[in-house]
Amino acid sequence: MVATRASDADRDSCLEDIEAAYADGRINDAEREARTQAALQATTLQELADLVADLGPAAKLPTKVAAAFKPSGNAAGTQLSRRFLRRLLVALLIPAAIAVVVWVSNAGGDDQPTTPGSAAQESNPKDRLELHTAAGFEQLVALTKAKFGTTVIDSAAIYPDYASIEVVMKDDERRVENWYFAKGFEGEPSKGTRTAESGTIDLAAVNPAAYARALKRSPSVLGVEDITSTYVVIRNSGDQPTFSVYVSNEYSENGYWTFTLDGKELARYAFE
Repeated sequence: MVATRASDADRDSCLEDIEAAYADGRINDAEREARTQAALQATTLQELADLVADLGPAAKLPTKVAAAFKPSGNAAGTQLSRRFLRRLLVALLIPAAIAVVVWVSNAGGDDQPTTPGSAAQESNPKDRLELHTAAGFEQLVALTKAKFGTTVIDSAAIYPDYASIEVVMKDDERRVENWYFAKGFEGEPSKGTRTAESGTIDLAAVNPAAYARALKRSPSVLGVEDITSTYVVIRNSGDQPTFSVYVSNEYSENGYWTFTLDGKELARYAFE
């Protein structure tokens, strides 16, 4: 049994095969979602090979994945793949597509942009953090902790080089301060109240690698080309804390991809 670790490129190749099979009508919506979810979570080439083993001959699989898939003469390998897929389809709960509700906080000033595609998103001065990278996000978390003594927030909207973050006050969770972040936390915050029962989010609980990987893959996975706006919304919808990547272009083609804070896919709306 091959146990070679899979790379992001291997997972992307597997996703392409799954999408091709779906486009051809060989798998239905539920199978597509189940296989996609499993591919995103796969850690070895064998896992990826099992996911696409029944979609075509091994020669058509990605090179390294094809090498991992070596069915025996008695077709035991094929049977294993089918058992694996049946267990996968039963175990996975495929969430229904949900309507896109994007909340972006008021940054506290007329000259501070808060809407997708605004002019400030186009500039990326070298002295600003690259917030859509794992390292940039980790720095944002560290600076939030240094500034407020906590990383507990109500919600956040994060663009490539600026963000709007509602920080929950440590001494009273009903109070929040909405801060604009670019080179650091700038200006004076707008202030507000929230119900004590409202769900909070620990910004430090977001997996930086999963966050950056979702941003990198979103254009191809969501099928949006020539992107002019990309941002991440981190919030607690009431069920659980999530982060969602939103992409759009000047033709109003858009999509979103939602994950748990540790990077498990929950929902996806792709442009078709």
